[in-house]
Amino acid sequence: MNKTLALSITILLFVIQKIPAQNYLDYYKTINKAEIANLDENFKKSDSLYQIAFRLVEKPFKDDYLSASINSEKLNNNQQSYEYLKNGILAGLTKKMIKKSLSTFKKSKKWKELKKEYESIREQYLNSLDLRLREELIKMVAKDQAVRHPVFGSTKKMKKADNENYKHLLKIIEQNNGEWPGRFTIGDGNENGKYAFGEITIMLHHFSEEEVNNLKPILISAILKGDLSPYNVAYPLDYINPQKIGERKRRNSIIIYNCYVLGSYRKSSNKEITICDCEKAETEREKMGLEPLDDYFRKINSSYECYEQDKN
Repeated sequence: MNKTLALSITILLFVIQKIPAQNYLDYYKTINKAEIANLDENFKKSDSLYQIAFRLVEKPFKDDYLSASINSEKLNNNQQSYEYLKNGILAGLTKKMIKKSLSTFKKSKKWKELKKEYESIREQYLNSLDLRLREELIKMVAKDQAVRHPVFGSTKKMKKADNENYKHLLKIIEQNNGEWPGRFTIGDGNENGKYAFGEITIMLHHFSEEEVNNLKPILISAILKGDLSPYNVAYPLDYINPQKIGERKRRNSIIIYNCYVLGSYRKSSNKEITICDCEKAETEREKMGLEPLDDYFRKINSSYECYEQDKN
């Protein structure tokens, strides 16, 4: 590491000690810088930025610990990977996710050591959660998915389940002091990666636009406290609020073209998406801890276009 970078990191770490522990907006920004440095193959800089980010808040996200361990694997630093993964397990990281994501580290002595410790660390994590409430919410998610089964589901069942889930969720929020039941309470069981729609928030995709927008202040509050990933909220907000910009016929069906308000929802068939107003999207993304559009689409290996800018 060069002297200038080392000095800058030292100064930043000193300043961070004087910042409130829950400064999650700065955390999200720093994590993004670490991820971009990793993409640039500047692994030392990336590792330094991860260390800074993890000192900004009391409870970093498990997926960020995993990304940091993958980056330190590039530096052949098994000890550092071990430390990141150990903290990640305390935040909900599973052995399955680790085995899927790392390669050379699994050949090291530190991996053998971590495997021996895994169950006891995992138990600490589970003991910190409200498992009764977690099970209650998981059952709601299961009901949400069951009524959408191609054979056993139906529109009538969907409407009934969504209405029941929404009312049930409002009661849970009320009992939780008006706050979203986030990862500090029920844990983070999402194993589909950082940019996935979330384990519990998948229910939001099937509520009405009015219901989702009513929940938005509560969701944003959870993000700013670090209790919920910004991506878990951005996905349903885009899913429920698309704006129609065109359509075309294909055989006996009509294909609808939409633009999105945050740029975080992509249909699997779409490599590029259209964002309704890129300037507004950038502003809204920053408020909820999301990185700039260029960084996001680079990280997910995709692209976007700006609808309003094209029109003008």
